[in-house]
Amino acid sequence: MPKVKDEYFVGKRDFILNCTGEMLKEKPLYLISMRDIIKKAGFSQGVIYRYYANLDEVYVDFINKHTTASSLEQKIDALLNSEQEEIRILEACFIAMGEYIAELLKSVVGETFFELLVLYSSDFKKRTAIFPKLKFKQSLEYAQNKIVEYAMSNMDKGVFRSQIPVHSVIQFVSIFIDGIAQNVVFNAAEGNGRDSESATDIPEMFQTLATAVIGFLEE
Repeated sequence: MPKVKDEYFVGKRDFILNCTGEMLKEKPLYLISMRDIIKKAGFSQGVIYRYYANLDEVYVDFINKHTTASSLEQKIDALLNSEQEEIRILEACFIAMGEYIAELLKSVVGETFFELLVLYSSDFKKRTAIFPKLKFKQSLEYAQNKIVEYAMSNMDKGVFRSQIPVHSVIQFVSIFIDGIAQNVVFNAAEGNGRDSESATDIPEMFQTLATAVIGFLEE
């Protein structure tokens, strides 16, 4: 009996998320209200709030439903365990991150996320509460942490020799990636969130990041 209830619950949430997707085709995210989704779903207000407490929860589930979270983790793990030269592995990992973001940007998930970034650009509390729940943000954090671990491990072995303090390299990487995200947000705010040219630029930016980091680590 509990299994039937679980399937019913999941089915209702999926239906609400499908209705959310239809609403996102009709109007920009910042103009959508919970009432719009309730009307689209044909539910009473009391029914929909059994599944989602607010719009933020709806958007997190909508983005996560359409995100293939494991693809980047698998690629990073495969690269870090490959037989390539260490410096080439590091470069390939950064490029993999750029390609992942570029593909995301061209999808409905990317458009929704970047609209959400614009919406919450001045609400730090909401961003810090909501964004860590997003699967692809978790994927990017996983990749970044693995890259840092790999670089530091190879510095301990003497393979890499940082020309500047390690914490400065890590800070540089974080600021660079944040800067790329900000650039995407500005494009989204101008209506170019899924612009193919913007998506094409991202791997090039990560190639630049890789080149800079390699410069810090090579003698």
